[in-house]
Parts: sequence; C-alpha cells; structure tokens
Amino acid sequence: MKDEIPKLDTLEEILELALKKEQASFRFYDKLLNSTKVSILKDIFEQLRDEESKHIQMIKRKLSSIKLGKG
Repeated sequence: MKDEIPKLDTLEEILELALKKEQASFRFYDKLLNSTKVSILKDIFEQLRDEESKHIQMIKRKLSSIKLGKG
C-alpha cells in the first residue's frame, strides 16, 4: 500500500518522513494554486500552501536541533 507508514526507529526518521510529506503537500497546493484562475480557489490554495510552508520550517528547525544534540 502506497500510504503505508514504514517502521521508524528514531525521532529523526519520523521527522524526515514528516518533512517529505509536508513538502509533497506544499508542491500539491502550489500546483493547484498555479493551475486555477478562480479567485476564491487561489486564496484557499495559497493559504493551504503557506500552512505547509510553516510546517516545513518547524520540522526543519526541530531536525536541526536534534542533529546539534539539543533535541
């Protein structure tokens, strides 16, 4: 099954997978945003894309702190 979650042993592995999922969602909403001319849809897709961007930055910060031993 494609959406099956693999066995993850460390917090770093979990966050790396979460980061990939958030980046995929960002790309998805960005494509939708750029493929529509409907104003309300553009607003919605932009908001959703921007939320994914926030999640990406949050996960990256946490990964950095883990890699620096502050996790």
